[in-house]
Amino acid sequence: MDTDRYSVQKGNLMRYNCLKFIAIFGCAALLSACAVSRSVVHIEQSETIENPAEGPEVRIVEVNDNRQFEIDPRSPDIPSLANDEIDDASVTERAYGRKRNTYGMALGDVLTPEGKTVSDAIAKTVENGFQAAGYRVLTPEDNNYANAKDVNVDVTEFWSWLEPGWEITVHNRSDITLTADRALFTDPIRIKAESSQPMQMVLDSDWQASAIKALQEVREKITDALLALPKP
Repeated sequence: MDTDRYSVQKGNLMRYNCLKFIAIFGCAALLSACAVSRSVVHIEQSETIENPAEGPEVRIVEVNDNRQFEIDPRSPDIPSLANDEIDDASVTERAYGRKRNTYGMALGDVLTPEGKTVSDAIAKTVENGFQAAGYRVLTPEDNNYANAKDVNVDVTEFWSWLEPGWEITVHNRSDITLTADRALFTDPIRIKAESSQPMQMVLDSDWQASAIKALQEVREKITDALLALPKP
């Protein structure tokens, strides 16, 4: 009887270990597949800053995405794409990160959804930055839009990448330049920001969180730079 009970317990343990191995293997395979494939993740900011009732009126005329992509960059902080689509603006304008394995090998990339671009996210960030500093940001639907002061944005860097190690670290580097009507400010305002977040594993939501954190830092620096200027 004891022998039979032992045999049953041993069989149950073997089946449990087998199922556990299958589950672990399945999760690892799923994560690996996710890392290799392209992810589509939006990066719209959660914060909303109201337009002031009064204040200098500006309009964001254009946001130029001047980021330079490479096929096989020497370091992960340089923008790149998994499918060598670096000359396709419809893809590069949406790309903001690249996955890597534990050895640092480049894998799948991270894009915003179709119809959304990195420039869209930067434009909203600049808008929030001006509003938080007391400026009214007008759109073509506003009555005084034609008389608002022009603001142009050049995006040199906005990129997230992985640094493998005992802990995985997700980095982001941003570098944008604001130019405007001389009545607002005479010299260009350059905004540079870097952020990093350590974590055990990186999911699509972590890419989103990294980008949103970076945009928040950029917004705060824009507001600080504007508040340091004399109001027009």
